[in-house]
Amino acid sequence: MKPIIIFLILTGLSQFLFVGCTLPLVHKNPTLEIPPPQYWESNATSLESNLSESGWARTLGGAPLEKVIEQAWGNNPDLLVLSERLIAKGEQATILGAQLLPTARAEVTGSRSKRNLIGFNLPNGSTSFTSNSFTSGLNISWELDLWGKLADNRDSALRAFEADSLEYKGSRLSLAGQTAKAWYDLIEGTQQLGLARKSAQSFIQNQTFVEERYEKGLANGLDKNLAQAIAATAQAQSLALAGQLESDTRRLNFLLGKYPSNTLDQNLSEEIGEFPDPQIAIPTPSQTLTQRPDLLAAEKKALSAGLDLQVARKNFFPSLALTGGPGSRSDEFENLLDQNFQTWGINGSLTQPIFNGGRLRAAQRQAKAIQAAAWGQYRSTALRAFAEVENLLAAEIRLAEQEKLIELAAQSSEQAAKLSWERYQRGVEAIFNALENQRRAFDARSRAFTIRKQRLHNRIDLYLALGLSPLAEKS
Repeated sequence: MKPIIIFLILTGLSQFLFVGCTLPLVHKNPTLEIPPPQYWESNATSLESNLSESGWARTLGGAPLEKVIEQAWGNNPDLLVLSERLIAKGEQATILGAQLLPTARAEVTGSRSKRNLIGFNLPNGSTSFTSNSFTSGLNISWELDLWGKLADNRDSALRAFEADSLEYKGSRLSLAGQTAKAWYDLIEGTQQLGLARKSAQSFIQNQTFVEERYEKGLANGLDKNLAQAIAATAQAQSLALAGQLESDTRRLNFLLGKYPSNTLDQNLSEEIGEFPDPQIAIPTPSQTLTQRPDLLAAEKKALSAGLDLQVARKNFFPSLALTGGPGSRSDEFENLLDQNFQTWGINGSLTQPIFNGGRLRAAQRQAKAIQAAAWGQYRSTALRAFAEVENLLAAEIRLAEQEKLIELAAQSSEQAAKLSWERYQRGVEAIFNALENQRRAFDARSRAFTIRKQRLHNRIDLYLALGLSPLAEKS
């Protein structure tokens, strides 16, 4: 055991002697050239604390929306691929971290050789002899991290892995947003199809009524043709919307990791209800910087680039490696375990780069440029995030006002259509005006459904832009 103790003492002493030469780590973290404001420019309420802990899915759509997002996170194939790739990238940090530790491997070798002896007068006239050689031992090698270069390599990989983890989180949020939008596309499509069928049925009844009047001589051929044309158009619109609803259903099933069928599970289809009236709580711009996964990932990438620059600088310094270890050697294999045949050895290697055609300096300039680009990308991502939130907040206010006006227009159009048809039945209104007013009423109600979906889509995009999670964080 003495050779092992001597080896460890020597390597520890060497590390101690050179530790004072370790360079301090300097990681510049420049601030944004344009500091974020205290509040958003829009008039939406900004809350610095007490944000919903249940996630925006429950606030926006309740338990049904939470259920579909959970299914998407658990079964979506694209997300599962990203998850496995993230695991693979995480092992890279483990691989680089292992370079800080000594490596040891056990070895057993054996050889047999024959030599011819010419010109020697040996007994029995022998002119050759054979020999055996057997060795065993523990081969230990260790590159001492004199300047912290290997640690920087490991830490850079860790920062890169953290960036990949944050990008994976961003992918989860993006998938949740796509799923929520697909969910509301399905709800709106169901409502639009119901409205179109109601419209078609109403126009078919009008057609029947006009045809009866025509047969009695109370309506002319123009009235009859108009009624038929509008009824046929309404039926065709119903068929088109039914096809769109099937397409929306297939898309949602695909996001949920299921076969893209044109029907949903019975439990899900029963849960499709009316649109909610969502409320919103807005984090401040400063909070957004610490919540958006893409911003946090960009920061981690910049920190990783800074560590890579440290490594590039430390490549100019000498490196020290130690090898050796205990073992044994004998002509007979069975003697390898005999203490009388034990051996040990230790070797040191100090290398210093002298000439490499400018490769190291080019690598340093490259790393410096990559670091500057990484921080530039961080600033760009931050400004883009601020722009997204400001645009979505402005759209939130505008869409809310549009929704009120379109709902008022829908109610007024429905009243006008009802009065117009009553006037036609009394013979004081032309059939064209009556049918046109009914068509306008259905179109206005259809726009009301659409604007509500647009507002909900905008709300989902806003939550994603703020980096808010759709589901409650599990402790």
